[in-house]
Amino acid sequence: MRAICSVVKNATLKVDGELISEIGRGMLVFCGFSAEDTPESIEKALKKVAGLRVMDDPDGKLNCSLADVDGEMLFVSNFTLYGDARKGFRPSFDKSMKFEPAQKLYNYALNRLKELGVRVQGGVFGGDMKIEALHDGPINIIIDSEVL
Repeated sequence: MRAICSVVKNATLKVDGELISEIGRGMLVFCGFSAEDTPESIEKALKKVAGLRVMDDPDGKLNCSLADVDGEMLFVSNFTLYGDARKGFRPSFDKSMKFEPAQKLYNYALNRLKELGVRVQGGVFGGDMKIEALHDGPINIIIDSEVL
């Protein structure tokens, strides 16, 4: 699993003009799954995403987690995170997990984050999502289960 975790003041996700998810202060997380990922292989990455200390403490230092600041998460599937652009200009997505197993793993990950105590909302798997976010910092952290 690869995840890009961005600290935001707020974020919204719409599909066909309809508001699907909306969060206040927290993290916008784009996640993608490789063909080799399993619920067991992404567990450490999910715990890392849930507990990241990237929110400001009262002194302005990145020392707090979402739970510490009563923050929220918008967790969005993004298969292009496994795009490989080393050859040519059109990325290959051969390493990305196929649709059906990725959808199951995304739903598992979303539920697992809830079990870990994260106030999390999701997107529409495979949907044409329009996301607006007010990034804070900017602060962006990449989590990759292959290197944890």
